Amino acid sequence: MVSNIVKGHKGVMDLDLDLVPKGFWKEAVKQHNRDIKEYNKGQDKLPERLRYENTILRIKKLHEIDEKAAEKINNLKYINYQTQRQKQ
Repeated sequence: MVSNIVKGHKGVMDLDLDLVPKGFWKEAVKQHNRDIKEYNKGQDKLPERLRYENTILRIKKLHEIDEKAAEKINNLKYINYQTQRQKQ
């Protein structure tokens, strides 16, 4: 099956052409690309600390690190629990 998804960019979500009548696809893709360019221009005008990659992406990365740490802790707790049960 052919994907009708046009990739977005950072703060611009993907464009799902299945939700757009076929006759408007070309214009929708053009507008999507203009939106991405406009978004990038807007990001360039912001102070670096307020840009998407320094706010949202940084938080996403922190969440990923936190999830991995929580998973490790849960695995260690499970291993300790199993070890204690075997000693009984």
